[in-house]
Amino acid sequence: MKGFAVKTLSGLLNDLQLQDPALPLVFETKDGEISPGYHVTELRHSASKGIDCGGNIESWQEAKLQLLDGRGAKHMSVGKFRSIVSKSLSAMPELKHVSLRVEFGNDNTDLCLMSLESPKHRGDRVVIGLGNTRAVCKPAEKAWRGVSGSGQCCGSEEVSAKPSSCCSTSKVPEGVSSCCA
Repeated sequence: MKGFAVKTLSGLLNDLQLQDPALPLVFETKDGEISPGYHVTELRHSASKGIDCGGNIESWQEAKLQLLDGRGAKHMSVGKFRSIVSKSLSAMPELKHVSLRVEFGNDNTDLCLMSLESPKHRGDRVVIGLGNTRAVCKPAEKAWRGVSGSGQCCGSEEVSAKPSSCCSTSKVPEGVSSCCA
């Protein structure tokens, strides 16, 4: 699956407004579709504060949508899902515009944090792809985006290499030896 991007609940709701509310809403991971009868167990807003490997302190807010793997006969409709999200946004407006991730585990085991793809009409259903997330070295990520003074990692002068994961050594920004150690 391609095209994953951080979404917001407000953005997801807007995307779903373009879809037929009677169609089934199917979430799909690299392992296949989430079972019919899945359940929205929680929408959560969190304020977090952290320190990265370069000693930089940041604060952010985020939302999480938790899905429980189901045992039902059919998938939730787009309209029912939109109703759940709309009611949740009315009750907790702070959920609207913060980054959104999905928490899900096949057979309700090994809960994973996942990113969302935009909903796509596919046959007689609407499908939202879910992708795995990964650990990120924030100083290296900022260096890739050209944010000055962000190439330090773990207190070192340069960020060290592990080209097989988050960075390709062929695209290293000037002043950074490569990526995550």
